[in-house]
Amino acid sequence: NDVRCTHAAAVAQVDRDQLFYLRSRGMPEPRAKRLIIDGFLQELAERTSEGPLREALSEALDRRLAEILAT
Repeated sequence: NDVRCTHAAAVAQVDRDQLFYLRSRGMPEPRAKRLIIDGFLQELAERTSEGPLREALSEALDRRLAEILAT
C-alpha cells in the first residue's frame, strides 16, 4: 500500500472589491478584512467531513487568525 501526501499553500491579497463593498456599508476596515479572510479559511475547513474534526479545525483557524491580526 502506497501512501501519497501533498502540501499546498495560498498567498493572496484581500480582494479590494470585497473590501470596498464592506467599507462602503460602514464596516471598519479591520473587521472587513477579518470577515473576508475568515470566509476564505472556513471554505477550506468545510472541505473536511462534518463532525468533531471540522469543528476543531474551524476553531483553531479562528484562534490563529485572531492572533495574527492582533499583531
